[in-house]
Amino acid sequence: MSQDLAVIAALVVLAALDGMFSGFRAAAGRSGLIHRRRSDVVSSARGLALVAVLLAPVAAGVLVDSATRAGAWPAHLAAGRAMLWVYAPYGALVLLALSAHVVLDWRRRFVASALVLGPFTLGRPAVALGGAASGAWLSGDARVAVLGLAAGGAVLAVEPLAGRGWYAVRHPSEALR
Repeated sequence: MSQDLAVIAALVVLAALDGMFSGFRAAAGRSGLIHRRRSDVVSSARGLALVAVLLAPVAAGVLVDSATRAGAWPAHLAAGRAMLWVYAPYGALVLLALSAHVVLDWRRRFVASALVLGPFTLGRPAVALGGAASGAWLSGDARVAVLGLAAGGAVLAVEPLAGRGWYAVRHPSEALR
């Protein structure tokens, strides 16, 4: 049972961090202000809230499926473990690059951004869908596969929805205000 909780906790933490970073990315570059700590916190909180809302139906689906169908819970856990094999190394490298970004001087920060964060952001959709697909494949269960792929899609929807919902410039003249 403790291994079950570890899988669930790891997936929740990774989804929460991804949601926060997606909210931040959606807002980044929209302001020329140098001191934007409050804006960064707000955008991260919005991303966290949005990922929670988008993943809630998936979590409910997992709980309902596991409660109503014999053998579903082990299949969901197998999918979660397979997802972690993909997501955990990616998440660890992103957190390492972000740590370097916080600790190092501006030149090395630039290198961390240019060599790690930029390419990793570009590869994020492939990692998200690859983890979901590996969970779907290894579970061998159609319902588990659909829920896993829905989770991958939900995580990928955070940044575009946040960008369009909170940070989109409606008309070019608004950018000058």
